[in-house]
Amino acid sequence: MKDYTYNEEELEFAKHIHSIPPKKIWWDFMTCIFDYGDFYFQVQCVSEIADTQNKSDEAITGKFTKHHNPFVPEKYNMLLCENKRIDELYIVRVFLYFTNSETYSKTKIIFNKARTKAKELLTGKSDTFGNLVSGASSGHKEITCHPKSEQAKKVDEKYSNLIDAGLLLQIDGKWLKAFVERNGFGFHIWNEKYFFELDEINEIASQYELIKI
Repeated sequence: MKDYTYNEEELEFAKHIHSIPPKKIWWDFMTCIFDYGDFYFQVQCVSEIADTQNKSDEAITGKFTKHHNPFVPEKYNMLLCENKRIDELYIVRVFLYFTNSETYSKTKIIFNKARTKAKELLTGKSDTFGNLVSGASSGHKEITCHPKSEQAKKVDEKYSNLIDAGLLLQIDGKWLKAFVERNGFGFHIWNEKYFFELDEINEIASQYELIKI
């Protein structure tokens, strides 16, 4: 099993963020920055080698680092808040595995293509990546689940990956998701919505082990 969980030093980073509020929290597609002025902590999406039965599968982790210099924002960095206390903080842990590669039948390929075309008609947008994938003659699935679930227990250990995907933080009663979802690259935010109500994240959060700091 590949173990990409946080070490003792990284756990201390999380404790620091929880106990001493950062001056600013910044965001871009791949990182969440906890800015203390003279230094900063960063959670970043990083591709790692996965334990898998297939070729070239990747595990996307929420790499946690400390940087001993001032953070200099660039044009893609969004300032989320300033001088806000973090009321609750959780490390988000997930189990990742991959199914065996299978060769698709002609019927399966036709169905995949038809589904992509239907999506394009409904959305009115061209899906270049979807069209490329739908024409594939073989493939496999990547699956994430709660590390302590029955599903995770049934997976061959040599094809298993335990990952700390990042952080979940409560600020002013709302929740900030600074973690990788479903092994996708990047922190996925839509319509510039960064903070969520509890009922909006309950379903997502139930798929992960949340380790309170």
